Amino acid sequence: MDEKQQLLNYFDKFRVEILEKLNCDTKTELLSEERKVRLTNAYLDIVSEG
Repeated sequence: MDEKQQLLNYFDKFRVEILEKLNCDTKTELLSEERKVRLTNAYLDIVSEG
C-alpha cells in the first residue's frame, strides 16, 4: 500500500477527529482525495508536535 492510500485510510478511520482538530466542518461530505491527504498530513503534523 502506498503512502497516499495509507493517509486516505487513516482519514476515513479518524475523519471526525481530524476535521474537528483542524476546525473544519465535520458535515462536509465531498472532499477530494488530495484534500483528504492534505488534511491528514496537517493533522499528523499537529499531533506530532504535541
